[in-house]
Amino acid sequence: MSTNLRIATFNCENLFSRPKIFGENKKESLKLLGFVSKLQAELCRDVFDHEKISELKGKLKGFATINDVRGKHNKAAGAADWLGWVELTRDKADDAAVENTARVISDIDADILCLVEVENRPVLQKFHDDLLLKQYLQSAGKSGYEFILLIDGNDDRGIDVSVMSRKPVLWLCSHVNEKTLYNDKQVPTFSRDCLELQIKLNEEKMLHLMLNHFKSMGYSPPSDPLSNGRRLGQVQRVAELIDGHNLQQEYLVVAGDFNSPSDSSSLSPLLQKPRLYNVNLKLEATQRGTYRTGTDQLDYLLVSDALKSCLQNVYIERRGMFSSKKWPHYETVTGRRTEASDHSAVVADFFI
Repeated sequence: MSTNLRIATFNCENLFSRPKIFGENKKESLKLLGFVSKLQAELCRDVFDHEKISELKGKLKGFATINDVRGKHNKAAGAADWLGWVELTRDKADDAAVENTARVISDIDADILCLVEVENRPVLQKFHDDLLLKQYLQSAGKSGYEFILLIDGNDDRGIDVSVMSRKPVLWLCSHVNEKTLYNDKQVPTFSRDCLELQIKLNEEKMLHLMLNHFKSMGYSPPSDPLSNGRRLGQVQRVAELIDGHNLQQEYLVVAGDFNSPSDSSSLSPLLQKPRLYNVNLKLEATQRGTYRTGTDQLDYLLVSDALKSCLQNVYIERRGMFSSKKWPHYETVTGRRTEASDHSAVVADFFI
């Protein structure tokens, strides 16, 4: 039985929790941070003043907690008798920018959504349950996402790739452990990860998905000013993984933020790979860009020949990005601070 299927990729840029202590009231934040410093100092003393510790804990209620590994600080005589630290309480991501992110995702209404720049799975699940589902999807009569998956990648800032799917995910595979030689050093092959998933579309058909966030053109070493060498190694590895599939028969998608325009030589092992199609080519040349003004395409959905034969429509969802002249945006996007992202989403419809 044939059905419609929508797949999208979106670098949402801002799905991160934030320490609650850093609120809009700077004076209050500095005061609370002072209490944090005093509490940490008390917990380092050879002999504890439990009355003082309790007082500081009360002042920091809702903003910081003691992460006590073995639950002993309340009865400990001093620092030698317990193990732990003071931890800032993190607040849910729910400001105007994140609400616009939810608005974009709801309007896209993809069956399978690839997300880039997400902090961790609990943050994504909370965003889905508390904001996206309750305030946007349900009110529009749309379904939520049963399969919300993320594996921590190699970026120590917590910038990860993730998938939300209404279709069953049968298995996933991470490549965070792989190493490669770069600038005479062994480094992780992928800056974040190449996350592979097999998704069940129906009783007969499967989709193989490879989600990526390749090395950015920023933060580059002098020897590789645009990080083309590092990115090329990542792209070549993904191309190797693709070689294990029959692109004429299998439904396969390579998605994500490739962090380089389509004419970059670092992307050529993928963009010039036979039987692998960049869905943005279905659009007029002036409509293919996904970053800021739309000049450059940084975000991609590459599909196998088998899936290309099912492709019906492609569009770029730009309304979450602030552009004062070239592209229309939501009324709630009032500037760079409130935009959902500096990337647009790539959306493709298939009849499977």
